[in-house]
Amino acid sequence: MKNDPRRSFWRAAGPLLGFWGIQLVMEFVIEFIIILPFMGEASFRMTQSGEVLNYQEMMNKYYEVLSPAFDKIIGGQIAIAGIATAATLFLTVTLFVIDRKKEQIAGIQRMGVQKPLKNYWSLFVMGVIGSIGATCLSAMAQAVLVDPEYVQTAQNMYSADFVVQIIVFGFVIPIAEEFMFRGVLYQRYRETRGFYYAAIWTALFFSVTHTNTVQMIYTFLLGILLCYVYEKFGSMKAPIMLHIVLNLGSLIFTDIGVFNWLAREPFKMAVAVIISTFICAACFVWIQRSGDPVSTQKTEE
Repeated sequence: MKNDPRRSFWRAAGPLLGFWGIQLVMEFVIEFIIILPFMGEASFRMTQSGEVLNYQEMMNKYYEVLSPAFDKIIGGQIAIAGIATAATLFLTVTLFVIDRKKEQIAGIQRMGVQKPLKNYWSLFVMGVIGSIGATCLSAMAQAVLVDPEYVQTAQNMYSADFVVQIIVFGFVIPIAEEFMFRGVLYQRYRETRGFYYAAIWTALFFSVTHTNTVQMIYTFLLGILLCYVYEKFGSMKAPIMLHIVLNLGSLIFTDIGVFNWLAREPFKMAVAVIISTFICAACFVWIQRSGDPVSTQKTEE
């Protein structure tokens, strides 16, 4: 029996739309909760004043009272994003568990044999060293592309308290994104398609969740790599670990001034990229040779 194309579409698109929808709704709710007390204060002030104001004057009064609320929202943008992203875990973890139970009942083995934890050293090294090369390459790409959105994103990201950065970018976002894009979306594409089809489409959707050109290019390539290590290691622990280490490495090295030091001389940055590429390539080759190659055949139903 052939698969219903509409069912196949919504089986992959439904969780993704739910993931994005939960984030948007949660951000709106949090921001509304922050603004609500200020709106009440603004209404109270205008009621008590007894002044007859035209529309523009009323808007100016509202903005004057609401301005501190907007400042709170801007200052807490990273924390708000972290809470909104964490809220998606209920959906994605539930779907992940349900999908794996259905496969187990049906006797379907989609992933390879799980690698022992001692093999994860390669992912740790790739994450630590790769975070240096990736950040340097992003800075070099920004110099060429001059993407204002990337600059704004970086400013927002590093303006938050360092502990908030670690919690949100180091753990919450990587875990939530991995369950969505590798644990649910990639696995569902993989039910009827080969590795490359599933990985490319998953990476494409992963990249469009990032709003600037530099990050979209980086996350597309990263998305394919994360799908690869997921399949090679046979466990969600692999992409989650690599994603976390990459993000933590970028945050920590930025905080201690490594990238500022490299950026003073373009030659240092270029050398850092070359060394990082060489070490990451060596780790990738080791991972590639450490087990059976990724199958490009369709999974049997």
